[in-house]
Amino acid sequence: MADVVQYRLERMVDELDDLEQRGLFNRREIAEIVKQRRKFEYRLKRPCPLKQDFLAYVEYETQLDALRRLRKKSVARELMKQGNKKLKKSKSDFAGVIRIMEIYELALKRYKGDIDLWFRYLEFCRIRKNGRMKTVLYYSIILRIILPDGILVVFFFVFSFKIMGRGTFLKKINKFRRNNLRKIEKINYI
Repeated sequence: MADVVQYRLERMVDELDDLEQRGLFNRREIAEIVKQRRKFEYRLKRPCPLKQDFLAYVEYETQLDALRRLRKKSVARELMKQGNKKLKKSKSDFAGVIRIMEIYELALKRYKGDIDLWFRYLEFCRIRKNGRMKTVLYYSIILRIILPDGILVVFFFVFSFKIMGRGTFLKKINKFRRNNLRKIEKINYI
């Protein structure tokens, strides 16, 4: 368990170095970030992680990413006053969102049937507009076919996604749904 946690923390080194080099966080704040992440990672690696552990980690990472964005705007404003160019995007700009998505995916592997967790992930993807929404909707529809109690809610979300201008995706999902419903019906007749 400790090896896995240490490996995940070592993957964060480049991002944390970037945050320090850009002046967004100082060394003491980065040490506190590592301490908090280590605590959350150990919670997730215990034999039976709770849903609240995943949600608390997502909340912490969301707040940390919001703080990073605010500080980046402040640093960019200072650079503009000095007449320097804008800040370029770097690894730390994308690492927070990727980490939050990884946490959601771990949570969904553990709690596949939790509709609330699916919608939190879908809402996060919709707000951040990171391009993963299609994949998340696809997998949620696959699981809703297997667990039909929430299929109407998922299709409502797909419908709202279609309204946002992505009609071809809905056609693919409907074709997939029809094919799998036929397979399920064949299994039930046997």
